[in-house]
This record gives sequence, structure tokens and C-alpha cells, in this order.
Amino acid sequence: MARLLLSMAALLLAVSIQAQEIILDEQFNDGTLGVFSQYSAIGDNQTWEAREFGGKQFAQMNGFDDGIQDNEDWLISPALNLDQYADEVLTFESACNFNGPNLDLMVSTDYDGTSDPNAANWTDLSQGANWSTGDYEYVYSGEIDLSSYEGTAYIAFKYVSNTSVEGKLWQVDSILVQATVLSDINEPLAEKAIITNPVVQNDQLAFTVLDATSDLSFSINSIEGRTLKQFKSEYGTLDMQISVADLPKGIYVLAVKNEYMVKAYQFIR
Repeated sequence: MARLLLSMAALLLAVSIQAQEIILDEQFNDGTLGVFSQYSAIGDNQTWEAREFGGKQFAQMNGFDDGIQDNEDWLISPALNLDQYADEVLTFESACNFNGPNLDLMVSTDYDGTSDPNAANWTDLSQGANWSTGDYEYVYSGEIDLSSYEGTAYIAFKYVSNTSVEGKLWQVDSILVQATVLSDINEPLAEKAIITNPVVQNDQLAFTVLDATSDLSFSINSIEGRTLKQFKSEYGTLDMQISVADLPKGIYVLAVKNEYMVKAYQFIR
């Protein structure tokens, strides 16, 4: 059986490694907008803000304040370098209440990250998402495909309210962008190894970092490419031990990433 598993691993890993990586994950759990920023194009009194209710934290925009106010407010992601990845997918949750327009889900590849977003070109992705219909009921967006975009991209939620269209209260949460990292292990990306070959001993995945001159990011992935664990090593870290006791017996891939490259190592649990 072990020989069969090793043969399967060699066959699957000989072509390429596909590992899922999270490139944006904002839960608004620290009482701020986290890595997101807000921009008020119209109306300064109501803005996107971090809120909490019933133990759930989220970003909220409400254009009502002693009546419907004129607002155009953007909740904007940090810059995402899509050239480093493939098969990028966005998901999020939304909830709303009262009457008024839906949010617009937008993406731009020429926004500068700080100025009025109306000066940039944006593509409306709203129709590709599922949205809450009211009563503060949270709805999962489904997967929004970002794979056709290249370069540096920004994602934004655009809110509008005024006396003509009224104004809903909107909440968004659990904003996640996942992507595929590809690495051909038959053609090394660098002459110098990053870590020793990982081995499992006493339910611990053990290896030594050989290039400890920069921070490293790790992910343990199933052979199909699904990310199961993620962790990091700080500058100067050498010996690493990660518990894999919760993983079933089988073949796994350890993906190692620094700012220059991604390498993949297979191991058997």
C-alpha cells in the first residue's frame, strides 16, 4: 500500500502542484474596518463603520439619520496583486433591512488606492452575487469569479442613499478571496532549498528551515489542492514542528512561500 501511495504521489506531483491560498480575509473582528478603507464621495456624516450585534462583527453603512441622507460611500479592499495567482474567487456575507438600493459590488484595476474612486474605471459584479433581501438575514454571496482580472486590483462595496431612492441599512462580513498557487516542482524556482524534506514523526510534521533570512508562509494541502492548515515562520526560525494528528492517513502537500517563490513538498501522514 505504501508503494502504491508513493507511486500515486509521484504521478500527481510530477506535473504541478495546485495549492489554494487565502489572499484576502477580513472578518472585522477587531472593532475596526481592518484592511479595508472607506471613502465618502457624497455625505460626510454617515460612513462605513465596524459594528457588532449579538456577538457578530461586521462592516455597516446606514444612510438614515433623522431622515434619509444623501450618501455615496465606498468600502474598498487593499490592493490585490492578481498576477501572482490564478482562479481567484471572492466570497462574502451580506445582510440588510429597510428600503433602498442594493449595494454595488465593484472591481477596478486602475484605482490608485486613495483618491475618489469615481476617477477610476470599475466593473460592476453585483449580478454575480447573492444578496440579503432584508430582516437582517445574512446571505452567502456564492463564488464570484475574479480570474479574468490581471495586475493590481481593488474590490469595493458601493452604497447609495438619497430621498429619491431611500436608503437601506447594509452589513457585510467574512470577505474572502482565495486563489490557486501553481508551482512546477520539476523545474526548481531557485537553486537553494528553502527547507529540508518534511517527515511525520509522532503525529508531528517536522522539517528544518534552511533559508531563514525572510518570513515564510506555509500551507498543508490535500492532494486535490484543498488547503487544510496555514501557518508562518518568523525571521530566524529554524526547526519547525506542526501537529498533524487531526489529519487522516494519506498523502499531503506542504507548500512553502517567500516573496520570491513557491515550492511544494509531499509527505505521507
